[in-house]
Amino acid sequence: MRDNSDLDVNDLMAQVHDQVLRRGESESAAAVRDVERTYVYASELDADSIEALLHNARKMAQIRTAWPRRLWIFPFSISRSLRRVFLRLFAFIFNDQRHVNFALTEAIRQQLQITKELHGLVAAQQSELRHLEDRLERIERRNAK
Repeated sequence: MRDNSDLDVNDLMAQVHDQVLRRGESESAAAVRDVERTYVYASELDADSIEALLHNARKMAQIRTAWPRRLWIFPFSISRSLRRVFLRLFAFIFNDQRHVNFALTEAIRQQLQITKELHGLVAAQQSELRHLEDRLERIERRNAK
């Protein structure tokens, strides 16, 4: 993976948000078509995309060790020591925010793990319920004869 410090995180988040909205609209249209069918729990969770976002958030929350290319302007482009001083100053100023960001990403990661486990449990329960319904239906048919 290439580190591209010229990327704007807000633009990326907006693109991800737009894709999620589009995906949600297409899924809701499919749900409208399937109204006649009985509800089946969707045990598929798109955890990979959430984990990728968490990975990016954790990566962006780390201390900068290199000066961003887009900030290579006059005083910083000639003085390496000035860049280093500003990087240390930024690290000091945003230290608490980094700790909050790390704590939040870890909490979301744990919540995602719990959600994945719950999705699996609900899918298993639904499968067992369908199995019991089929069995009950067979018993009722057999008793009706």
